[in-house]
Amino acid sequence: MAHTGRASLARVRALLCAVSALAWPSVSSIAVAAPGVPGTDGLEPTLLVSDPEALRVVSESVGDFGALVLGADTLGANNATLAKHPLYRALMSVIEADVQKVVASDPQAGVAIRGHAHRLFDVRWLHASSARFELVAVASRLDRHFFNPEACGEVRLVYRLGYRQSEREVVLASRLPMTLAVELRADPADQPGACASAARRWFLPRGLKGRALGSQLVASAGPLSAAQITRARIVQVVSNVQTVRWPSAVRPALGGHAEYVLRAFAWDASRQTYRPRKLENTPDVARIARDPALRARLVSWLREPDKLTSIDGATVRLPDEFLAESVVSVTPRGLARRNNRPFRSLLEPSEFRGLDLSKLRFASSPEALVRRLDDLTCSGCHQARSIAGFHLLGDDRTDATPGNALYTGSSPHTLSELARRGAYTTALANQRPVDLSRPFAERATVGDDGYGAHCGLGDPGFHAWRCAPNLTCDAYEATAGESTVGVCLPSSAGTGDPCEPARVRADRDAKRDGVERASARPCAQVCEATRVGFPGGMCAASCSDLPNDAACGGIAILTPFNDCLARQRPFAECVRDHVRPAGLRACSDLLPCRDDYVCARTAQRGGVCLPPYFVFQMRVDGHPTPH
Repeated sequence: MAHTGRASLARVRALLCAVSALAWPSVSSIAVAAPGVPGTDGLEPTLLVSDPEALRVVSESVGDFGALVLGADTLGANNATLAKHPLYRALMSVIEADVQKVVASDPQAGVAIRGHAHRLFDVRWLHASSARFELVAVASRLDRHFFNPEACGEVRLVYRLGYRQSEREVVLASRLPMTLAVELRADPADQPGACASAARRWFLPRGLKGRALGSQLVASAGPLSAAQITRARIVQVVSNVQTVRWPSAVRPALGGHAEYVLRAFAWDASRQTYRPRKLENTPDVARIARDPALRARLVSWLREPDKLTSIDGATVRLPDEFLAESVVSVTPRGLARRNNRPFRSLLEPSEFRGLDLSKLRFASSPEALVRRLDDLTCSGCHQARSIAGFHLLGDDRTDATPGNALYTGSSPHTLSELARRGAYTTALANQRPVDLSRPFAERATVGDDGYGAHCGLGDPGFHAWRCAPNLTCDAYEATAGESTVGVCLPSSAGTGDPCEPARVRADRDAKRDGVERASARPCAQVCEATRVGFPGGMCAASCSDLPNDAACGGIAILTPFNDCLARQRPFAECVRDHVRPAGLRACSDLLPCRDDYVCARTAQRGGVCLPPYFVFQMRVDGHPTPH
């Protein structure tokens, strides 16, 4: 496995050591990360659990999706069984309608590869007997106390849609690019010391893993006990679905195009069902753009001094009148795509000139303020240092099909965030002052200056976003006409580095986005082109002559590989027959890939950087007919 499944604790400890060495009096929670918590010798805060065996124990106890969300006797049930429940149908009917909107607006969209240029999510998986929602991660989000002041933050359970079925005596199994996350209130914050007790629940023995870890989590004194994980504590259920994917052959300039619909559902007590709710801090761009008076109210509200302070600390709550019920995020090219920046689609940074932003930590210039606002939206956050729009995809089992497993199932943003959350949890357990603010999802405050990190290109709001000494800040995938944020890369292209830099020519309709080519970066060996699915191009090497930072992986031979899938052959067969070896950038939790690439597991159990849609579970197309 890539790591222990417990928050990549080696990385967290390293970052916490760096944090505790800094003298930042304004960040009280980080300053107190080093002292131990009385009574917790041999324990450590468990911030994120992705260990499959531990999560199996949680599912068998309190964490089964159907039993928790539907309140039904559906422990371990498949989707065909869940589909008989009216609450499940209430959730899935909205998602099916979102897919149907794609069909209505795009005549080239369809489920099968053959005959459809644009590949559609197959909604039949939502009702298939071979499919189910599997628990793939549990996260402690006690730092979300500001958004749930009556509780000590949140607990999040993340589920992934997957299937397992047999055809012609061959077992076909994969996950799909859809997650459902259940967000629950942590313990009530109704007594002095209650939140310190809630934090201490997350302190578990060091080195614990597998079923032993799961048993500790669900024990009566654990953070996932039956008293904590109840349907009555659900705040909302959030969904992230890849509704459609355009392969690189259809969108060669960008290296492909995919769309993800993000939604949230809350319990409607009057109707006794789940209904869509407004998305947190995500403006309804189309509605506001059509209404000048509403837009003016938004700008006025954002300019208020107390709102600026809460925007800076990421504790702002945008009023419902401005919010959207759903939003579409797109890949590749992250925040260079205007569609992923709702506030930048509505507002110009110049509208905030003249404001005193000098005392703000993160939003200290008009450009930084607008980018900070986008960072607080669902689409902006999900496209910031993510895995194709996801932050938690879970660890794959050891028996995952070769060529269809992730080496790292958590995004670079999630992993870099763990130090801050660990410092917060430790301070809370110690009943010491805590700081609820967080840095940009794009850039952790400490230790985030390595390969692929986001960096400042000169705007004063990003002056602290520097690169490590051996790297330079490169604007290779920035939005055309903007010079605010770049990416930390070596000055000369090595294995895994971009070789076809281009500025994104953004349009309000993401389907019309284009690129402006820049001068190519020469590779020592081969440049894998954008037009065949490598966004920004990628330098590759020979497996017989691997550089120190490379490992041998496999690249699909595009036409025969896709033809194999179009004939509905098993994915493992297509990998076996139509993949060529290549030297790719090696990766791990501590060595992330650059944006638009995932850390995929190799046959040798190592990690290499690949475009996400080269990993079968990250694409909606090519899967078998649901049973």
